[in-house]
Amino acid sequence: MILLILLAAVALLLLFMIAPRLTHPAQMRGLQKARFAHRGLHNIKIGVPENSMLAFSLAVKEGFGIELDVHLSKDGKLVVEHDDTLQRTAGVPLVIEKCDWTEIKDLTLEGTEEKLPLLTDVFKLVNGKVPLLIEMKAVGSNQKALAEAVVRALETYQGPYCVESFDPRALYWLRKFAPDIVRGQLAGNVNKKKRTVHPAVNFALSNLLVNVLSRPDFVAYNYKDRRNISFRLCRTLYRPPVFFWTVKTAEGENIAADAKATPIFERLDTLHDSIQ
Repeated sequence: MILLILLAAVALLLLFMIAPRLTHPAQMRGLQKARFAHRGLHNIKIGVPENSMLAFSLAVKEGFGIELDVHLSKDGKLVVEHDDTLQRTAGVPLVIEKCDWTEIKDLTLEGTEEKLPLLTDVFKLVNGKVPLLIEMKAVGSNQKALAEAVVRALETYQGPYCVESFDPRALYWLRKFAPDIVRGQLAGNVNKKKRTVHPAVNFALSNLLVNVLSRPDFVAYNYKDRRNISFRLCRTLYRPPVFFWTVKTAEGENIAADAKATPIFERLDTLHDSIQ
């Protein structure tokens, strides 16, 4: 009997931990209908680097929503870039969070003439034409400052958007101080190829245990991990909107469609002709 009680308590605790926000904001339905180009509609083979103004303009031209990443520079600028350092995309081993914007604003991306954008540059370009999916890339303990900066930037933006992060602390700040902003918990097994986070953090992300902090409006999950028991429980019991990342194949597109999940996609070869 004691064992049964303990098992029941663990099950209830799990269900409490993985629960999303149970009321869906009105703008969620429109966001679910979009297809989000991962880091813009990029293809370096034809000179279009990721997270560049050119990649974003092409996504707007094709009518796709835009997924992008933002870091917070030392002087408080929201820099659009995926990695913590600029080594891979700009060829310099600088950490964005340790640089003022003036130190990095003239760097070019992936051997092209495209420069690092700011989030405000993207706002001016997109101007509400397509939805934005903004990933907050928290580094160290800057999640609060990053979330605050994103909220301030969004105060004057009129187009459709939502915000997501792997870091539940950044989303917790949104939950407490900007609850009207649609927020999504990025999740899945991020250590599948190589260890990038502590195993305990990876376990929590894989099993959506971080939802207890973020209480997300949607879950952005690695579609290859979709058979995870906690994810399946969350979908079955709570029916949150789901985004699948990163869809790069026709098979992945079919999986997203069958699951009625919003795709965050890269399918560059099929769009080559229209880009040209």
